[in-house]
Amino acid sequence: MKYLGVDYGKRKIGLAISEGQIASPLKVIETSGLLDSINKLTKIIEQEKIIRVIVGIPEGETGKMVKKFCRQLEKGLVEQQVEVIETDETLSSKDARKVMIELNLSKKERKNEDAYSAMLILQRFLNTLS
Repeated sequence: MKYLGVDYGKRKIGLAISEGQIASPLKVIETSGLLDSINKLTKIIEQEKIIRVIVGIPEGETGKMVKKFCRQLEKGLVEQQVEVIETDETLSSKDARKVMIELNLSKKERKNEDAYSAMLILQRFLNTLS
């Protein structure tokens, strides 16, 4: 089973991947809006043969925007039978910064913060499965 973790933002989307119990940062993609985001993610999901997409949902108004994104993504993935799961992303960005500092990543490498946030979102979900 392959999972994709998603830290959704209007301009950047952090992605992480897992084939089992351990999540790894994949990459950060830049987007120009909702439709562009859906198209780029659908392509990655097909290439990587993902079966579940785990999307971190923040609190408040931003959470409403991310839920709208999830609904659109689900519509785009109906034929592939990919499940989109929403999960809490509280503190994922803050925790991602801590992880990157603990790993002694350079400031340049820390530009992938969104991918590390996605990794934490996905890892927390995977931890609930065991």
